[in-house]
Amino acid sequence: MPRFTPATPRSRRLGRELRKLREAKGLTGEETAKLVRCSTSRISRIESGEIKPRAGDVMELLVAYSVSFDEEPGRGLLKQARELREDGWWQRLGGKYATYIAYEIEAVELKNFEPMLVPGLLQTERYAREVNMVGRETDPDTVKQRVAARMTRQEVLHRKPIPLRMHAILSEASVRTEVGGPDVLREQLDHLVTLSRLPNVTIQVLRFEAGAHLADSSGFAYMTFAQDDPPLGYVETLAGELFLESKLDLARLSAAYDNLKTLAMSPAESVKFIKELSKHGAQRLA
Repeated sequence: MPRFTPATPRSRRLGRELRKLREAKGLTGEETAKLVRCSTSRISRIESGEIKPRAGDVMELLVAYSVSFDEEPGRGLLKQARELREDGWWQRLGGKYATYIAYEIEAVELKNFEPMLVPGLLQTERYAREVNMVGRETDPDTVKQRVAARMTRQEVLHRKPIPLRMHAILSEASVRTEVGGPDVLREQLDHLVTLSRLPNVTIQVLRFEAGAHLADSSGFAYMTFAQDDPPLGYVETLAGELFLESKLDLARLSAAYDNLKTLAMSPAESVKFIKELSKHGAQRLA
């Protein structure tokens, strides 16, 4: 069985460049598939970034397109293919979260709405441990691995030279729910205040009194990338993960996020509210 290698902005970027070369040569996907002796669906999946071609696969395509290996763009495309085959730490987690993390690592901006819990990138270690022990997996080693992975994920907020820009909208429920008890929640709230001081992190709280909104059904993430890579939407449901790429779906997510930003407290008001929750107790503060 082939190893799991989730799609990333880099694999989609490589695929787009290969598609441009094919179109410049005047070849269809079917014609290319015959030249390199593979299925038409494989050519399509390579060009969409769904699968990551080996350097040898790219070399065969370059031959079909009469592109030299020793000069650009061929040399650069081969380099990209080799880099794509390098394992990332997240691949050990398996399919469910590895794909999302692969995109998250390459994103330049992340907009996130969470209706019930503090988002993973903003969680403390104790809070993350409690989240991973509820209804998912009770094996201590597995929980430890998942918590460690979550802490590693958070490095994107501090990476050099350009950290991930994160705008998080948290429902009031997410900052009141006592995950792990009052002490764990208080530590988590104080951590949110600390993170809000980072120039690349913005936090807003959506109060109960804001009423109905365009994201009543679930939380979601909206990621943007460098080098003109298209944005990506993400929704996690009880039935599984959804990665959204169509212009219509992305427009809906963007509109929903704008609606939430308008209804939520300002960043300054939100931090003040979180401080009060930490000071007086999330359940007692009205």
